[in-house]
Amino acid sequence: MLFKINPFLFFLFLMVLLSSSLYAQNQNVLVVPYTRFQFISEFSIEEIATQNNVSSDEVFSTYQNALKEAFSSSKNNQFTFIPIEQEAYDESKKFIRYNIDKFKGRKYNASNLSLLTDDVFNALLKKHNATHILFVNWYNISKSVHTVYVGDRNKRAKYSTHRIDYDVYNNKKVRVLGKGNVPLQCGDFPSESIINHKSLNASELTICYKDLIDELVDDLNSLSTE
Repeated sequence: MLFKINPFLFFLFLMVLLSSSLYAQNQNVLVVPYTRFQFISEFSIEEIATQNNVSSDEVFSTYQNALKEAFSSSKNNQFTFIPIEQEAYDESKKFIRYNIDKFKGRKYNASNLSLLTDDVFNALLKKHNATHILFVNWYNISKSVHTVYVGDRNKRAKYSTHRIDYDVYNNKKVRVLGKGNVPLQCGDFPSESIINHKSLNASELTICYKDLIDELVDDLNSLSTE
């Protein structure tokens, strides 16, 4: 006996199946920012403070909050980036050490989790419902020059280049990614405000994180196919 399939119900079933599949693919990545000692700049803290309209004591937290905002506001169907809660951050940092290491033959500033017990590591994952942990291990601001083409003349403006080192661990506490000197790209033609602030105003850097986060998402996706 043959059964006649209702095309509409079959289509609805496929859509539900596809939606469930997409939902299942979304994973939480816990983001652990750099420490004060890992925030390095060729510009003086006083100048950075001026460009952000904050006091010198507030520069570190201003930049750290900008990093958290850039990751948490990132939108994609595969990964949701969740900044670590302050209490968990303060507690876990006691057990994390940092050193120069290699990942796939390339040196970078790496995190060392040898003192972080499995219980604490797993508690971090569970608390944030995460499948991976991203450690940002270095934030470096160097002096550079941005060239603006105005007619047949070049206008050179003082500027800054931002580079980050990071690594990622899976839920087995195995490092699956590690990269150094990854630049924040603000585009060939950043806004006039970004140029005027020498790309030092943290509130304007969210757009500059886009390429870095997109690359990170691609790398994480490639891990699932290996």
